[in-house]
Amino acid sequence: MTVVRPGGARGWAASYSGPMPAPPPAGLLPGDPQYRRALLALGATGTAAFAMVYVVQPLLPLVSAELDVGATSASLLVSASTLGIAVAVLPLARLSERTGRGRTMVLGLAGAVVAGVAAALAPTFALMLLARAVQGAAMAAVPAAALAWVTENVAPGWVTRVAGLYIAGTTVGGMGGRVVGGVVADLTTWRTAMLVVALAAAALTAAAAVLLPRGSAVGVRPDQAPREGDDGARPARVRVYLLGGLGMAMFVGVYNVIAYRTHAPPFLLGTGVGSMFYLTYLAGTATSSLAGRLERRFGLRTTALTGLAACAAGVVLTVPDSVVLVWVGLAVVAAGFFMVHAVASAASARLSPRPSDGSGTYTLAYYAGSSVGGVLLGQAWEVGAWGATVVAAVTIIAVAGAVAAGLPRRRPRQAGHVPQRG
Repeated sequence: MTVVRPGGARGWAASYSGPMPAPPPAGLLPGDPQYRRALLALGATGTAAFAMVYVVQPLLPLVSAELDVGATSASLLVSASTLGIAVAVLPLARLSERTGRGRTMVLGLAGAVVAGVAAALAPTFALMLLARAVQGAAMAAVPAAALAWVTENVAPGWVTRVAGLYIAGTTVGGMGGRVVGGVVADLTTWRTAMLVVALAAAALTAAAAVLLPRGSAVGVRPDQAPREGDDGARPARVRVYLLGGLGMAMFVGVYNVIAYRTHAPPFLLGTGVGSMFYLTYLAGTATSSLAGRLERRFGLRTTALTGLAACAAGVVLTVPDSVVLVWVGLAVVAAGFFMVHAVASAASARLSPRPSDGSGTYTLAYYAGSSVGGVLLGQAWEVGAWGATVVAAVTIIAVAGAVAAGLPRRRPRQAGHVPQRG
């Protein structure tokens, strides 16, 4: 039987028969050694997962050339993983309530590492695609359990800050996987690049297993318990889900196709140099950690629309054949997208009668958008090169803007919700 204690839990297992210390009612706070360990462990899990998801992005032209597949087909290597995440995230979120959030994350990452090695060694494109889909399903354990672990274990006043730092860590992983993959592929082969990132993820998984605080049973704080009949925010919540899916469709599609553009005339850049464009993720790392502060000052709708406007401006900046403008444009796209993602992901839990379900549904929509967007913008590239890609991206942003325009200006106050400060 699951033991529920006020103030949440720090443990991996949902039940444990041996002796265990009672957690402090307030949850983890800065200054607590366990708090610092939690930050390091969450950073390791986010970095490992997202490095494995996106390592193939700069390698797509090399995969196309060696395995004789087009841009649309090659982009399925990204979409297969993100679709796997979308399909598995809700079942794994429920499973983590029984087995423990931390244990679910670590075991899922371990499975993703094994699948990543299999993908790198797969002799055919079809087998590689299958391994990537399995890898995504295993990696779903991280988004399924990480933010739930934070809300259950961290003191309410610090949840937003820790969650923002976790999201910032995922941007570092996404950037690192792309950059390391591109550089290693330039020096060796694209298969070696995938293996190197998988082995690095294995080391990060081991670090997370050691560092993540453990001890007590998974529980739910009173302010996080399901609230019957408290679902007046459903329309806003649906808009938040759509916003996450549309934003991710645009973002992943643009970053998929940029590898083909930098390989093509007039740039003709190698994989290693081209992967430096993914350093623009650092702009998203900064805005994701600041987004909560902006939302508190200007409101949910204004913050989301500002982020989308930045995305549109960034995409337009990439139109001229200028390495500098392409780099700056991608940085602006990343800054705008992660601003939108940070406030939308937080709102999905805040606006839900059951926060863990709201967060899980948002993650499903987010990665479903990624899977669709990667294919759509790949097709746009094959039809009309970068010009068609830009038109498709701006169209998606415009639809997202129409969705965001219907969001509430300020945070709706719900019964039982305890406001969080970051």
